[in-house]
Amino acid sequence: MNTNKPIRKVGIVLRPSSPELKGVFLQTREMLEDSGIEVMLESISGGMIELLGLDFAKIASQCDGFISLGGDGTLISMLRRAFFYNLPCMGINTGRLGFLTAFMPDQLQAFIPHLQNGSYALESHLVLQALVFESKDSTTPLHSILAINEFLINKHELSGMVQIDAHIDEMYFNSYRCDGLIIGTPAGSTAYNISAGGSVIYPYCRNILLTPIAPHSLTQRPLVLSDEFVLEFYVKQRAKLIIDGQEMLDILPHYKVQIRALPQSAMLIYPPNRDYFSVLKEKFSWGQEH
Repeated sequence: MNTNKPIRKVGIVLRPSSPELKGVFLQTREMLEDSGIEVMLESISGGMIELLGLDFAKIASQCDGFISLGGDGTLISMLRRAFFYNLPCMGINTGRLGFLTAFMPDQLQAFIPHLQNGSYALESHLVLQALVFESKDSTTPLHSILAINEFLINKHELSGMVQIDAHIDEMYFNSYRCDGLIIGTPAGSTAYNISAGGSVIYPYCRNILLTPIAPHSLTQRPLVLSDEFVLEFYVKQRAKLIIDGQEMLDILPHYKVQIRALPQSAMLIYPPNRDYFSVLKEKFSWGQEH
C-alpha cells in the first residue's frame, strides 16, 4: 500500500504559446477544486490565458506538487524548476500519448481520489547536472544546469563535425568525431537518444547514456554507464550545449563541461496501475503484426 503524501494544493503550468488550453485548464481546475484540492495557476501560464497567476517560487512554497498541461516537453521544463523545491510533478497530456505524462484530461476525474489519499505511484527519475567551467583548472562554474532527458553537445555550424574529448573520472576515455554527442538519462532514452541509435533503458534505472550522433567512425558506439561516474568533455571547435532540447549554451574550445548524476531524483506522480511497457508498445507499435 502506497503511503505517499496526500495532495491538497497543486500548482498548474501550461504549455507555452498555447492559449487554446484555457478550456482544458478551467475544466481541470473545476474538477480538482470540486474535490477539495486547491489550484494555483503559474503566472506566465496565467498571462497566456488572461487569468491572474502566481509566481512559480511562491506556488512552490505552498503547494504539495505541480501538474503540467501539455506534452512531455512541458512536463520536463516544469520538472527542472520543481526539482529545487523537492516537489513531485504530474503531466496531463493534451496531445498524443507521452512517455512521461500520466494520462489524458478525461482520465483525471477517476485519478483524483488517489491524489487525495496518497495512493498514487511516485516514481524516481535520474537527473543530470552539467557544470560549465571556463578552463580545465577553473573551480567556479560559469553555468550550472539540470537535464531530465539529455544534454547534447552539438556542432555549432551546419557543416563539418565536432571533436569531443571525453574523460571518465578524470581519465581520458575517447575522442568522438561526430555531429554531436548525447549524454542522456534512462527517461531520455526514448527521446533523441533512440533516434540516434541508442538503447531504450528502463526509466527508473540509474544509468548515464553516451550516444554519438552520426559518428565519423564505425568504432564509435553507444555506451551505457553506471551513475557513479563523473564525466568531463572538451571540444576542439566551438560547439553548443543543448539542454533537453529546450535551452542552449555556447561552448568554447577551452571550456570544461562536467556532467554527473545527482543523488536526488525528480519525482513523477502516476496512476498506481500504470504499466511502462504498455506505453512502449503503444508508442512504438511493438508486438503488432505489420
